[in-house]
Amino acid sequence: MSGSFRVYKHMWIERKLSDFELQGLCGALVHDTPFDHSLKPGQFVKPLPEKRFKLNRAPQEPVVKLGKKEHIDKFFLTGKLQLGSFAYYNDFDHPEIGDVEEGAVTLVAKTPFGVMAGKYGSGYNHRMFCTYVGHLDQTTMKKFGYDSGFIVTDPAGFAQAIASAISASTFTYGQCLYHPHKAVLGFPGHDVDRHQLSHRTGQMVKAGKHFIKPMRYSHQREFRFLWEMPQDVSGAEIVDCSAARQYCNQL
Repeated sequence: MSGSFRVYKHMWIERKLSDFELQGLCGALVHDTPFDHSLKPGQFVKPLPEKRFKLNRAPQEPVVKLGKKEHIDKFFLTGKLQLGSFAYYNDFDHPEIGDVEEGAVTLVAKTPFGVMAGKYGSGYNHRMFCTYVGHLDQTTMKKFGYDSGFIVTDPAGFAQAIASAISASTFTYGQCLYHPHKAVLGFPGHDVDRHQLSHRTGQMVKAGKHFIKPMRYSHQREFRFLWEMPQDVSGAEIVDCSAARQYCNQL
């Protein structure tokens, strides 16, 4: 189950690169600079290693879903919950909720044969649910235009209940990391083919690539849930998630 895999730019280098060269390659991809042009000092980019992403682990702080009171009340009354998608947030015209970069990321992978790198788009076959990690922040609530919320007391149970409700093949959850540039470094071993572009090329960095956000969103402290679907999804969907209510407490 791969969903759409978009290639904006791709290359491979059949040798090891120094850290300086790696950051230059990553910087050229991020800034869309031709590879035969020199970078300015501020254009070098250090990718975030995928091992930094701590996925499928419950945080020490509360996981809070912020929303409008009418929608929160409806969830606890009827079990109905809205799940989004990368395409939905790409198109959402709101400075806090929308993000035109969702799904797009620069990936750099060290492999036994050298380095693969590129700008890709993937993850469009996932349903998404965005929450906030930490104690309730009234300032952030006002930025979103929200006035209510609930706490997800058991992220694993919540994710599994919704996976069953929407027939998702897998799910992943975790806290987003914020970085000056959406660039991730992976170590896929022999699991990718440098001679053929496919959805597997997009998997040379694992699920962490879906949990990196630009630094300008860092105040959101996002804790994200993703469910993999058999095909691409778009827009938002209202789903009966009644079984997930047992893992939530209304504020």
